[in-house]
Amino acid sequence: MSDLAVNVVWQEILRETRAGNIPHSRAISAPSEWHQEIITEYAGLILGAYRPGHPDLLIIGTEDKAANIDTCRDFMSDIALKPLEAQKRLGVILSADTLNKNAANSLLKLAEEPPDHAVLLFLMTDGEYFLPTLRSRSRFSTIKADIRTEPRKIPENPSEWIAWLDSARKNDVDAIALELESWANYAADMNKFDLAERIYTLKLITEKKNLSVPMLCDLILLTLKEGSNYSEYILDDLR
Repeated sequence: MSDLAVNVVWQEILRETRAGNIPHSRAISAPSEWHQEIITEYAGLILGAYRPGHPDLLIIGTEDKAANIDTCRDFMSDIALKPLEAQKRLGVILSADTLNKNAANSLLKLAEEPPDHAVLLFLMTDGEYFLPTLRSRSRFSTIKADIRTEPRKIPENPSEWIAWLDSARKNDVDAIALELESWANYAADMNKFDLAERIYTLKLITEKKNLSVPMLCDLILLTLKEGSNYSEYILDDLR
């Protein structure tokens, strides 16, 4: 599992997208080494499948150079065409933070009112340089390369869970969130990716700070010890 795959912000973006909460224009600032993975996963969700050369996946610019105004104008014409295979067309604008003013301005109307079948994804490495008028028309997220929390083994038997519960009740929500992250990293290292995703769901709930420590402890026990799926529904309610 890659570092991006277990990033909390990216997990939230994927969760929104899978739930059908898809903005017409999304902008993501992230390390360049994650851009291809972002395109692959996002295109897979928007188009139903990802493959190089997909006729409904339009990409302009490169990781090293933004598209010029002529390329942007051609892009607007191309994305206006009806999808060939999928229900949507996805347009990806690479190096969006280095678009020159004329090229960026040419995309303003498209970002504000794209065709019904079009979804835009602006990708960049430094959101501070993303044109404010484009940013205001997009749902913007920054994905940072976090320092990885040391993996820790998840409690396995009743005595270990009792010991964890006694300790957790003395902690605050931030400490619980950090411990959940260490458990998720352990699960990912053991190739238990479904478990890792469930634990990250619990971490997202914890970080929202809507639940007290006793309520969080009960939810963690129900989800990880008893195997319930309440956490998914609670996260939806807390959004």
